Amino acid sequence: MKKLSILFVSVLTLGLTAVSCSSDDDDNGSIEGKWEITHQGVVFNGQEALEAYDNEGGCEIPSMTYSNDGKFVDTTSEYWDSKCSTYSEEGTWKKDGNTITLTYSDEEVKYEIAELTSNTLKVKFTYSEGGVSISAVSVYKKK
Repeated sequence: MKKLSILFVSVLTLGLTAVSCSSDDDDNGSIEGKWEITHQGVVFNGQEALEAYDNEGGCEIPSMTYSNDGKFVDTTSEYWDSKCSTYSEEGTWKKDGNTITLTYSDEEVKYEIAELTSNTLKVKFTYSEGGVSISAVSVYKKK
């Protein structure tokens, strides 16, 4: 009986060690780096409705670059009149739990981090328009 107890404890310890060292640890991504948008959409009746980003005109893909000194660069592109125009805004960022706060020169914006892995960043932004709350969702891939 004593041998059976020792065997049970050994197997249990080995199983717990394997579980605690699982690949889930690899999913704790860092916000720092360059992220390009892949999908965008809204939350409607509790369900996300996402569409792949349409890179009209082959312009530069919108991106967010977060540096380790707390600064960011927000780059967007616009296709108009058969031409691409690219714009960049800089500011500072701060991450607190599941919230990332971006401070631009003229405003502060808070996003909920819905997912952050080593290669995926999904953020939600909720705003009110005409008395209705709308949640926008953006999904980025690390470059």
